[in-house]
Amino acid sequence: MQQPFEAAEHGAPGNPYADYLRLPQVLALQEPRSPAEREAQWRDEHLFIVVHQAAELLVSHALIELRRAHEATARTSGRSTVVLTLRRVRDLLDQLVDLLGLLDGLTPAQFHAFRPLLGEASGGQSVQFADLLHQIDAPDCGLPAHAATAEVAALLVQLRVRAQRWKLRHLRLVERMIGDATGTGGTDGIQYLRSRTDTELLRQGDDLDDDVVE
Repeated sequence: MQQPFEAAEHGAPGNPYADYLRLPQVLALQEPRSPAEREAQWRDEHLFIVVHQAAELLVSHALIELRRAHEATARTSGRSTVVLTLRRVRDLLDQLVDLLGLLDGLTPAQFHAFRPLLGEASGGQSVQFADLLHQIDAPDCGLPAHAATAEVAALLVQLRVRAQRWKLRHLRLVERMIGDATGTGGTDGIQYLRSRTDTELLRQGDDLDDDVVE
């Protein structure tokens, strides 16, 4: 099947917007393994790839912002930067949760049609996601204690709550898609994901007033 992106139609070299974003290269990176003659399955797999690639881009920037926050804590004048960067990470996590919602339009039958083509590939193998979640779970996200103002502390709680919301959203998606089947990466599937979800923190998070930090 032809890629949906055609340089001649959507910005050949010389189109400033396409050149700046490198759209020909970006839009050529979605390569479903479904055969071209199975058009519907190809589209479903394309959506699956787009969601995961978009998620990796958002996580990549969240890590950039966290690195900036760590650097800012080394300066006494950097507290405002810490707050701004943590707000960005919080908002990026919100988008990651919403992004999973795009896969709600994929039925279990549609997913299972191309699932064998994933081989052993699994979201649990994402190095970036693992790094992001590890940093968020660390005490004070690894920031020096002197940076932990009341505002920063509130933001750190919000980051943890949103990370758990993502895990819960992912858990529910996997429950609907594969039930108790083994995960593609060889994990116990749903049981593995349940063990990584802190439902108590989520209950506490539901009582938090997000308007405290704008």
